[in-house]
Amino acid sequence: MTDLFTDYLDEKPELMPFFGASPRDLLIREPEPGPWDRGLVEAINAYQAELGGATAIAGTEAAIVTGQQPGLFTGPLYTIYKGITAVVLAQRLASRFGVACVPMFWLGSDDHDFDEARTAHFLTKNHETLSLRYDPSTPIEGLPMYRMPVEDSLHGLIDRAAEQTPGSEHRVEVAQFLHESLDAAQSLADWTARILARLFHGTGLVVFSPHLQAARNAGRGVFEREMEEPLATTRLLNETGARLQELGYAQQVTKADNECCFFLEVDGRRRKLLFRDGRFELPEEGRTVSRGDMRGLLERAPEYFSSNVALRPILQQSLFPATTAYVAGPGEIAYWAQLKGVFDHFGAAMPIVYPRARCTLTSVKLRKLLEKTGLSLDGMTGSPRELLDLALRSTATSPAHDILEARRDALLAQMAELRANLARYDSNAAEMAASLSERTAAALDRIGRSLRHSDAARVATVEKQVGRLCTALAPWRRPQERVYTVCSFLFEQGWGLMDRLLNELNVESFDMNEVEF
Repeated sequence: MTDLFTDYLDEKPELMPFFGASPRDLLIREPEPGPWDRGLVEAINAYQAELGGATAIAGTEAAIVTGQQPGLFTGPLYTIYKGITAVVLAQRLASRFGVACVPMFWLGSDDHDFDEARTAHFLTKNHETLSLRYDPSTPIEGLPMYRMPVEDSLHGLIDRAAEQTPGSEHRVEVAQFLHESLDAAQSLADWTARILARLFHGTGLVVFSPHLQAARNAGRGVFEREMEEPLATTRLLNETGARLQELGYAQQVTKADNECCFFLEVDGRRRKLLFRDGRFELPEEGRTVSRGDMRGLLERAPEYFSSNVALRPILQQSLFPATTAYVAGPGEIAYWAQLKGVFDHFGAAMPIVYPRARCTLTSVKLRKLLEKTGLSLDGMTGSPRELLDLALRSTATSPAHDILEARRDALLAQMAELRANLARYDSNAAEMAASLSERTAAALDRIGRSLRHSDAARVATVEKQVGRLCTALAPWRRPQERVYTVCSFLFEQGWGLMDRLLNELNVESFDMNEVEF
């Protein structure tokens, strides 16, 4: 399949009609402030104070929004890079156009995918990956994150993380905050929000949780509109997905034809809704609800209703109509490509979808090890066998290996010349020469590999070096930012880590950043 993210960055003409504008338009268009719902503004400001944040908004600003569901220790690093991108973009727009612009982090507190949120990964001081998993003792099936309990066992996870990751004089302070914020938290979502508020203290970032009652009240109109045509959003989502598939892109979100794009809480559990024969169905509850009763419930208790991945951006624009851009990761950008028809259906403006900054955190020691092994940061997601062979090739000191490498290219060049000369007289002979050349190249590769692996002690040393690099920079052959949590680095770097990232990440470049400690 074609890489939609890459084509979006390249602004491929056939793809851009699926979006409202190009990401590069953001910094040349003046943002438009707009009035916010006053009750919502008051609730947001009260929430910031509760989290220990210093930011308060006037409710007249333009907004740069990003978001992520709650996660143990805030989840992978890319969560933090989203927030940093929003902060820096809001600052630059405000400076460039003289318009107040606030960065907002939409914390998906009503999300109920606990399997994705319950595990955090750390890089240990022994150059290994430590995975910590939260297993509550109470039943948790279907609980939204703002209802997910935080139990004392989480204190043990904090202690394990602090003990096993690289540390410094900052270790005690960071661990103490994590313990204290956990004690103050009412849920996993609340703990995530408190950590984010501390990380982004003084940056102007506003942490928003959609389960706030004022948000439920202000967003009621979106669900009323959805109930008028319960399957219209689903149809538009699937139709656009099919069009993207015709262009060679993978369809990121696929819904059953009778599946609604919002959820209903029943006894504190978030439940999927279907619509069939004029009635809403709750398959997990084994019952149905009429349209009239569902509308009545929305009027009485909007806090029971929450959006799915397709309706959430519409709810965002309804609550924050002055949103100029949404900062998204590569996967999000792929599913936002399915949403323009949904925005049009609701009469809402689609914001610019801006790619978040990407980054790999390194160190002086890791950089020296990369240079020593001849490996590159870009290539670290390759297979361990390939990386080991590349490193052995770069560090080979065998005279026999040097002789082979010196003669290899000349031999293959001569065989290519032989094939070209034969081709002028006999095509069959030329094909046989080409086959011989391929077999010779493969044989030379085998000889080279054998020579590189002949010194067992050296192979073991290089293999250990490559393993250390892979674990630190591309664990499980995945980008570092998609595995390790920011807390993995906080115990050593302290809260000043955020200042480094805010100052050094280039949010206007869509290439991978590198920050070296």
